[in-house]
Amino acid sequence: MMIANEIYWGAGGVALIIADVLFGTFFVLFLGISALIIGALAWAGVLNDTLYQWLLFAAISILGVVLFRSRLLQWFGPGKDDKYNEHQGHNVEVIDSMEGSKQGKVKYRGTEWMAVSASGETFLPGETAVIDKLDGIVIYINKKEN
Repeated sequence: MMIANEIYWGAGGVALIIADVLFGTFFVLFLGISALIIGALAWAGVLNDTLYQWLLFAAISILGVVLFRSRLLQWFGPGKDDKYNEHQGHNVEVIDSMEGSKQGKVKYRGTEWMAVSASGETFLPGETAVIDKLDGIVIYINKKEN
């Protein structure tokens, strides 16, 4: 017994949507939705040629990602206010002098980090500063208030 194409499209679509729910990328979701659409069209007898199924699958997936992914990320993804801020307010020791927007190094929890002055102030080696924010692997620092 041969399994029809629409079963593969439907099962693949459901699997891709489940994968996106697990990973939360809002990328694989569009592949899954596209696969379900192709499965439905194949089941209805509208789209029987495998080549056209793949071409339409690719077109719908690309359009979905381009038109809707950024909106979904804005609505449901991590917001701008949800940035990682566990280290905000902690003290660091300045290792390299920093002037303006020049990047230097600070010591935080026994490790050297790249740092930038959040306010453009000058920092000298040995000074204690306060973490304003952490952006990737760069710490933005401010002067410590006495």
